Amino acid sequence: MTAGFLYCRTSAIATWVVVALLGLFMDVWSQVNPRYRPGDWRNVTCVRYVTSYAESANTIYLGTRGGVARYDRYNQDWLPTLTNAEGLPSNAIDRLAYNPNTDELYAETDAGIAVYNPTLAEWRGTLTFPDSLASPWNSFNPLNYQLPFGYDALIPGALTDPHLRSYEYAGGMTDSWGNLWVGTWGDFVWHNEHGAFELSPQRWGLYHDNVEALHLDDSAIYFAGPNYDGPEGALSIYDTLQKEWQWIEARYTSGFQTDRITRFAGVRGGRFLWMATPDGLIRFDRANSEFRTYRKRDGLSDERVYGLCLDGDILWIGTEVGVDGLYLVNDSVFSATSPSVDNARVYTIEATGEVVWLGTDRGLYRLAKPVPEWFAFNDGTGPLSGVIRAMAHDDRTLYVGSDRGLALVDLDGSKPVRLFENPSVLPADDIYALAVTDTIVWAGTPSGLLRFVPETLETRLFTPADGLPDYTVQAIAVDGDYLWLGTPEGASRFCWNNPSRID
Repeated sequence: MTAGFLYCRTSAIATWVVVALLGLFMDVWSQVNPRYRPGDWRNVTCVRYVTSYAESANTIYLGTRGGVARYDRYNQDWLPTLTNAEGLPSNAIDRLAYNPNTDELYAETDAGIAVYNPTLAEWRGTLTFPDSLASPWNSFNPLNYQLPFGYDALIPGALTDPHLRSYEYAGGMTDSWGNLWVGTWGDFVWHNEHGAFELSPQRWGLYHDNVEALHLDDSAIYFAGPNYDGPEGALSIYDTLQKEWQWIEARYTSGFQTDRITRFAGVRGGRFLWMATPDGLIRFDRANSEFRTYRKRDGLSDERVYGLCLDGDILWIGTEVGVDGLYLVNDSVFSATSPSVDNARVYTIEATGEVVWLGTDRGLYRLAKPVPEWFAFNDGTGPLSGVIRAMAHDDRTLYVGSDRGLALVDLDGSKPVRLFENPSVLPADDIYALAVTDTIVWAGTPSGLLRFVPETLETRLFTPADGLPDYTVQAIAVDGDYLWLGTPEGASRFCWNNPSRID
């Protein structure tokens, strides 16, 4: 009797604990992320893999493995994708449903269910997905439509492009306006306007998620990086004026040796954009959209290129075995390696006036022009002796990111080198990218985006809880009040200078 009583009481206590925890979970998850401020973050992901469909009076929603793609039916253009930047628990969408009575969108993801309020532009959590409101794909016969030149539907259940790549489709969905939408696995969505005969593929977002290099031009943003999830990759370009995406695949483009790009060098509005790759230096002529690859036969000491830096009429090129230069006036490559940096792997290069700095796997090196000799800026054991992958500078300071932390080098030599390490300041010692805005140093680390103010030693770490696509930040580009960030799970635009921020 006593044992039974204890068992019942224990069960009751356990039940009460479960209910209490569930209530606490729902109370927390049903609220929007307190660290999120609408408009602070906007993520760009790969949305080529479509899983589901929903529509409201104004918008077509497509669930993908990279978030919720949206099409504005009235303006007939694509809107920014809804991702974890708006509070979505995961970008991997399994199903969508729309409730016309509340004007809310439900998303079932691999990390939970959420509901989106378009007016507030916020997601909140819920435990129930409204199955009755979901719109399953209908049967679809591509033979009833005209496909673009080079495409065919000879393989059942798939659409094949001019390069003989086939993309399975789940089916079609005719919206309330009579337009057809066909979701594919790998080629985003195909669209047919009501009354037309041609079915046309749409393009939106990144070709693949991994972004290791970013470049901001006057009217375009370039995203690149090796595609570690598959054999196919591309250079993704977003036209900010036309609001259109372009994917340039190296295997189908003359002169474009590889799209495994790890770094860009170029000036806004300039004719040429330079790209570092493991298969040579690539030049993109934006005036005529032509590519050229520089290799050993063109004068490179090694085709494994890591670092690039434009310095007047010279493009400095960091390679596996040292440093080369490209004299832009006559398009000639020359070796710039001296004995001290011979066979050093050069990851990053920075030019500060008449001084050029090399970040290598053996530390920091310095060249004072016109003397053609590199000198080590460390004693082999000091704060600048690690593997240096990132550098940035302002008028007074060179910021050096290595596997030992963040070092500050005074450019006029009036102050000793300062090193900030984990755990005193940094969340992790490895630094992959650096940028400077005003008095703030931004560092890309494997733990998130670090905001660091050297004068006050104030720090703030931004992670996926704030809106980042991933913890690892491997590229940073400054765009006025915004930072563009590259991660393995996509890119993110962060409004760092929002006056309403309190952190």
